[in-house]
Amino acid sequence: MTKHTSLTLKYAGLQSLYWMCFCAIYGFASVFLLAKNFENQQIGVILALVNIFSVVLQPAVGFLVDQLSSLSLKKVISSIAVVNILFLIGLITEPDNLLISTALYIGVTSLTLTLQPLLNSLIFEHINEGLEINYGLTRGVGSLSFAFISFFLGRALNNYSANIIPILCISLYLIFLLLVVTFPATETQLSRDPSGLHSNEATRPKSLLHFFKQYERFLLFLTAIVFLFGFHTIINSYLVQIMASLGGKDSDFGLSLTIAASVELPAMLGFGYLASKYKSSSLLKISSFFFVVRSLLFLGSSTVWMINVAQLFQALSFAIYVPASAYYVNKLMKKGDKVKGQTMVIGATTLGSVFGNGLGGWLLDNATVHTMLTAGMLSAVFGCLLLFYAIKKEI
Repeated sequence: MTKHTSLTLKYAGLQSLYWMCFCAIYGFASVFLLAKNFENQQIGVILALVNIFSVVLQPAVGFLVDQLSSLSLKKVISSIAVVNILFLIGLITEPDNLLISTALYIGVTSLTLTLQPLLNSLIFEHINEGLEINYGLTRGVGSLSFAFISFFLGRALNNYSANIIPILCISLYLIFLLLVVTFPATETQLSRDPSGLHSNEATRPKSLLHFFKQYERFLLFLTAIVFLFGFHTIINSYLVQIMASLGGKDSDFGLSLTIAASVELPAMLGFGYLASKYKSSSLLKISSFFFVVRSLLFLGSSTVWMINVAQLFQALSFAIYVPASAYYVNKLMKKGDKVKGQTMVIGATTLGSVFGNGLGGWLLDNATVHTMLTAGMLSAVFGCLLLFYAIKKEI
């Protein structure tokens, strides 16, 4: 087995384990918290706090990794995995204390969200040193694992208590931790000064203002992501209500989700080929355009069948955006800024989710599904136009 193949398999394993943890602890949040006697309103507040904390944590950790030479991605990722295991043990051993359970759950879920951009940065450390690792393939395996564990947990929770969720996550994080340790050190890691001191002016800490001045229009790019994912979140979070407004049933909702998840895989698995033919900036523009197409199709849908057709365009929007954005930021950022760049992109995605959930929920309570879809379409259009303007460099 070549080094390239070995690293691709290892990284696919990391993505698989991460997205299974993500699904269990975040995707089944309501199930777990309801079983712990939390009320729906309390669950809403907890999830809002999780997103707020992760929006702050993601770029903060990115800045620390880039600026403190004593920190490596392996160390940070391993440390977060250890802390999460301890938090999960706490959730099992303190089942009746709502205050402690709330703090532990917010902690483990926020840190889980924070791991996502760090995993992206880890693979690009190896790619930047000339190793041919298929990022799209590994991310596709992550999506497939997410689908598998959601099916498994859905069945398992019919027969076992909600404590199976933290128990499963502890097991997954232990394997995750062992796998992270096996990753070989890169030249970037080896060149870091163990004293934690910066060796030259180029690597000294930069202020946030200096960072955004250095990367002109990057803040606009992040804002575009917020609006694109505002639409994306409205569709994902309120698909049940959208289907119900057209006479759809629970079975129609399940089929629609399956279609969206299924079409993601071919696009992600084939991204390596797309990246060899087109620049990441061009692929980002294509994906943002199809976010708009998808929003128009949802808005114009009058039947469940038309919604399912709109879901097919997940392959050309979200599925291309995910790897394309990671490649684009990796090429745009200088060596000392790559991790913070990846964390800011995921932070903008999280902020878009907060925006979409809040806007969509408010419009459902105070207006109609059609009004919500109109707002989603306008958000997608604005995000697309802003992204086209923000991507200055063709890279």
